[in-house]
Amino acid sequence: MGMWAEWRAQRARSRRASTYLGRLLRTPDQADIAWLGSAGVTVTLAARELTFAKRAIGLIVAERDALDDRTASDVAHQLVSVMSWEARGSVNLGLAWDERWRAYTAALAVRGSVEAPATRLARVLLLGAGIAEPSQEQVVRATQFVNETRGAANVALRDVFGAASLPDDVRPSALLS
Repeated sequence: MGMWAEWRAQRARSRRASTYLGRLLRTPDQADIAWLGSAGVTVTLAARELTFAKRAIGLIVAERDALDDRTASDVAHQLVSVMSWEARGSVNLGLAWDERWRAYTAALAVRGSVEAPATRLARVLLLGAGIAEPSQEQVVRATQFVNETRGAANVALRDVFGAASLPDDVRPSALLS
């Protein structure tokens, strides 16, 4: 691939990553903010933590479910731009995102846990919102949010980057040779 073609391909990947993030970076639903608010979380903190959760889950989906290995790095690159712009207003926002992202990745890295990964991510969301010892109902509701967000991210990923398609008469392993 020539330099010009590679530049155009990179620009196309960057546009797709931006479109994907645009779907994920929408303001959290008022019902979700109200739900966390009913648990004693301030509206500002609830909105921030739900936004961080959506970003983290979207990035995780891009890492794990994308067809192209470069998709996650393209999405992360676009997300850094968004976070840099937001951090201009508040330095603490960038630091908070870094802390939350590390917590989400650590929750996924746990091996041998009886809890499902979505539940572990839900606990990170609740802890970030200041709920250190959540009730079972809160964990279930947060897990529902994580699953809905992951489903929406998967749909957005397929819509923007495409779905895997294989010929019906060819085994996937035959395509490798």
